[in-house]
Amino acid sequence: MVDVYGAVTIKDVALSAGVSIATVSRVLNHNLSVTEDTRKRVLQVMEELGYNRNEVARSLKVRQTRTIGIIAPELSNVYFMEVVEAMERILAPKGYTMIIGSSNDSVAEEKRKLQVLVERNVDGLVVMPAGAEGGHFLSKAVANIPMVMVDRRIVGLEVDSVLTDNRYGVHQMIHALKCEGFRRIGFIGGDPEIHTARERLQGYLEAMNEYGLPIEERFVLHRGAMNQSAGRELIQRALAEPDHPEAFFIANDSLHLGATTYAMQSLSTEEQSKLVFASFDYLSYAPLLKLCHYAVAQPLERIGQEVAALLLKRLNGDKEGFPEHVMLRPETKIMTANGGLPFETKVMIED
Repeated sequence: MVDVYGAVTIKDVALSAGVSIATVSRVLNHNLSVTEDTRKRVLQVMEELGYNRNEVARSLKVRQTRTIGIIAPELSNVYFMEVVEAMERILAPKGYTMIIGSSNDSVAEEKRKLQVLVERNVDGLVVMPAGAEGGHFLSKAVANIPMVMVDRRIVGLEVDSVLTDNRYGVHQMIHALKCEGFRRIGFIGGDPEIHTARERLQGYLEAMNEYGLPIEERFVLHRGAMNQSAGRELIQRALAEPDHPEAFFIANDSLHLGATTYAMQSLSTEEQSKLVFASFDYLSYAPLLKLCHYAVAQPLERIGQEVAALLLKRLNGDKEGFPEHVMLRPETKIMTANGGLPFETKVMIED
């Protein structure tokens, strides 16, 4: 008889079903040698007894936890969560569960979360780095765990990565603003130590030079994390200057939200009507950000699929092409309802 005060064990299931412990184990592991009648009887007993498989004990035995650890700079960023959801659509059917943590844009917190995931014996890692420091990813404890970096890379770190062609996307935005008639275009970005922030700043400077547009250092603003708070602060600083540009390129969605929030709360309707944004990232609510005329749409579903495919490849022991760097080209979006004008996409020659 099963002890009502204790956890139901595989032995309890075997006794109640009238089979061996080995047979129950084969049912749990989907072994085809078990007859259909026996499989159904064992599964029915499991349900009646309320049996739950002890995955912790199983993971110690097979040295697999079927878990993937994910570290993102901020969980409130819709970009990261949409990529994670796309990954889950592929990894979940393969039996993997994801453990997600935020670094809060802090390398120190990233190190702590990494240690927690290593101690939980995750089978793989997906990291969206908080900064340029990468020594903590070189430890022996991490070296044997397959890892894919998303959105950002760390110089000198040999790991698989899935990135968006940032320079291409920024060039399209500056081209669009120029075609609309703007010559003075400001920049709102993040700390250039961050891979994404650096690439988008470089893309802005390259495009401005290519089109013969003036680069005004006073309005090329970038610092710290690329979050809403920074977006509010930087656009406020730019607009405090009486001769500020009427157009700004904003380096990501969180900065864009912060800048738009400030403008809507602090500027008059007339002042808002003279301000135009072009932004990197086009998410579901982008058309509602009325100051934005153009946006870069990253292929979020494809990014998640590529990350999952790379991770599964490494988990299966396939080291071919390591480290592999997948570069995806974004799409440009024109918000015509906000005043954006159609323009001919600028063709860039690959380096």
